Amino acid sequence: MGLGKIINRITKGKENKEAMPYAPAEFREVMCFVRQTIRHEKEDRNKIIVLDYIMKVIKEDIKCDLLTTILYQPESFDKTISFPFPFWYYDEKGKKYNFEVLKNETRSVNLATDCVLVLAWDRERMRNSIKNIFLNKFTFIPSNHLAYYFDYVDICYVYNGTHSISAGLGHRQGIIEAEMFDVTLLFNHVYTDGCCWYSEHNGERLGELFDFRIGVIYEIARIKYGIEMGF
Repeated sequence: MGLGKIINRITKGKENKEAMPYAPAEFREVMCFVRQTIRHEKEDRNKIIVLDYIMKVIKEDIKCDLLTTILYQPESFDKTISFPFPFWYYDEKGKKYNFEVLKNETRSVNLATDCVLVLAWDRERMRNSIKNIFLNKFTFIPSNHLAYYFDYVDICYVYNGTHSISAGLGHRQGIIEAEMFDVTLLFNHVYTDGCCWYSEHNGERLGELFDFRIGVIYEIARIKYGIEMGF
């Protein structure tokens, strides 16, 4: 199925409990908002303005939610985050591909302005990082600060150096380097209901999402991409 047909199905279909029985209610509602936007806004420019706004607000929401977990939750909280997208996908011929980092490509990520997903978990380490970065500024350490950047959706996922990067985010200072993935490679082949990832071609489940908001951002991004590409 081409991306044009996929986008048409997403934006003109009905989102209900029967069609997506496991989808979080919030996922269904925001996709309903998106669908209404596509139907009622006649100009592509206006559609993209609204879609960009929704993605911006949701990215800020999930970023801050993760950042404040260590403040709101008991010391031994069980919330986790993981690689936000599926590790593999199938094309229309059934060939399996690994979702691989772009070779030799990195992206500078600004902790003051970019959407960085990171989950600190140790209070003592967090306190020390907050004090250290306030007093000495953030210093990027390549061997410690490890992250992936997902192009087009503009999300950075941190998997090491979580406490110092969390402190940098809170103090709004610091630059890190992240390896890059091109999310648009998935658009023709993967969809989500906000709970799991699935193959567009054979319906196989490709993994779970750690947060429905990642799914919202992904589905809106591929709708936007379809509009920009003229599908």
